[in-house]
Amino acid sequence: MGADAKDTVLSIGQQIKDVLAESNDAKFFVLKTDKDQKLILDLSGPLETDFNLYVKFGSRPTASKNDYRSTGGSSRESVTIDKTRKGKYYAMVHSNSGKGKFLLAASAGESARILIITSRKNLAGKFGEGNFQRIENGIDSYVKALQGSGMPADRIYVDDTASLSPYGLDPVDPSDASQVKGLIDALDEKISPAYFLILGGHEIIPFHRLSNPAGDDGDTVVDSDNPYASTDADFLIPERALGRLPDDSSRDPGFFLSVLETAANRAREAGDSAFGLSANVWVKASQKVYDSVKSNQDVTVSPPEKESTFLTGWIDKKTYHYFNLHGGEDTSDWYGQQGENQPVIPAYKPGNLTGADVENVIICSEACYGANIIGKGVEDAISLTYLQKKAACFVGSTKIAYGPAVPPSMEADLLVSKFFDRIKEGLTFGDAFMKAKQDFARETIAASKGLDGTDKKTLIEFVLYADPSSKVVIT
Repeated sequence: MGADAKDTVLSIGQQIKDVLAESNDAKFFVLKTDKDQKLILDLSGPLETDFNLYVKFGSRPTASKNDYRSTGGSSRESVTIDKTRKGKYYAMVHSNSGKGKFLLAASAGESARILIITSRKNLAGKFGEGNFQRIENGIDSYVKALQGSGMPADRIYVDDTASLSPYGLDPVDPSDASQVKGLIDALDEKISPAYFLILGGHEIIPFHRLSNPAGDDGDTVVDSDNPYASTDADFLIPERALGRLPDDSSRDPGFFLSVLETAANRAREAGDSAFGLSANVWVKASQKVYDSVKSNQDVTVSPPEKESTFLTGWIDKKTYHYFNLHGGEDTSDWYGQQGENQPVIPAYKPGNLTGADVENVIICSEACYGANIIGKGVEDAISLTYLQKKAACFVGSTKIAYGPAVPPSMEADLLVSKFFDRIKEGLTFGDAFMKAKQDFARETIAASKGLDGTDKKTLIEFVLYADPSSKVVIT
C-alpha cells in the first residue's frame, strides 16, 4: 500500500512537528522498516491536552483497529515495537481532547533491559549454601532464557560487592527496604532498564511497610512494592514496570526453583477465555469488572456456589481468572456472601486448584489479603498455589481491599478493570500493572477531585507476582 497524500513520511532517527487544530483531529504518518528492527515512536504535545498514538502495520490505524496504541490520558505517549516486520507502519496522532502543536519522533533505541534484584545473603541464609548454588543456577538459566528472547538482563545481589562493583556502587543491607530502594534508584540511573524484577519474598527482599492511609480499618501497616516502583520519594503512583517472583515460607527451595523455571519459559500462548467468581453481595459490581475481560458472560456467584460445589472445569485452561471474594489474613481460603447481614461461606481454596490446568493463566483477585504471602507456604495461600501450578501472573492485595457493591467501579474494582484493559491491549504484565495504577489515579482524581484514604491504600497494597517483561500471547 502506498502512502496517502495526507500520510507524512517519517524515518527512523527523524522528528516531525505538526499540529492538531481541534479535538478529534488526527494526523497520519508512514514509516518503512526492515525485518526485526526495534522501533520506538514517542509523542509529545501540550500538557493540558490528551493526544493518543495508534500504530498499525500495512494500513492506517483507527482507535478500534490497531496493532499498538498508547492512550495514557496525557499528550506524552510512546509505542515500542521490539521486532518490526518488513514493510510499512502507519501511525495516527489523534486528539482525544484539546488542540496544539506536537512532536512525533521515531528511533531505533536499545533493546529493553530487565534489572533483576535479589539478596545473596538472605537466599543462602534461608536455604543453605548448597541450595543457594541450585538457586543461582536457576537464576542463570532464567537470565539465559531472557537473553535468548532478546531481553538483556542485569542480575544484582544487593549485598554483594562483586555484583555491584562494575556499576561503581556499594552493597546495602538487604533487610532494609529503604536502602534497597536507594540502590534500585542508583542502578536505574546507570542502566535505565525497562523492567525491574524482585526475586524472593519478604524474607529475601522485604516489602516496604507503609503507614495505612485508610486509617483504623484493622491494618496497622500496608505491605507494598510501590516505593521500589517509584523514581522518587512520592511512591503513590509508580513510574517503573516492576514485579516480584516470590518464594514461600519453606526452607526447601523446590517452590522457588519451579517459579524460576516457569519464568524462563518465554513461549506463552493461551486462548481468549475467562472465569469469574464473586460474592453474591457484590455481583453487580463484579459483573461490571468482568465485562472488561469477558463481556456477555455472567460471573459465577457464591452462594449458591461454594468450595464444595466448585468444578475444576470452570477454571481449566481459562486464560483470565477474576475473583471478588472475602479473604482473611490468617486463612488460605476466599469466601462468598449472600447479603450484608449473612455469614460468609467458603467459596474457593487452594484445593480447588488440584488437577486444574492453569498454566499461563492471568489472575486478578480483589480478596482482602489475597496477595499476603508473608510466613505462608504454598498450601496457605491461593496466590502461591497458582504460581506453583505455572500461572503466568497474579495481581492481588496484601491487606484489606475496598470496592463498591454496585457500579460505578471504584477502588479495587477500578484498578483490576484497568489492568485487564491494559492486558487486552497486549502490554507486558509490568507495563499493564504500572499503567493501570496511573489510569486509576488519573480517573479517580478527575471524578473525585483527589484521592481519599482508601484510594491511596488501593494504590499501595496491590502487588504484581510475575515477570514484568513477560506477557501471554492470546491466540
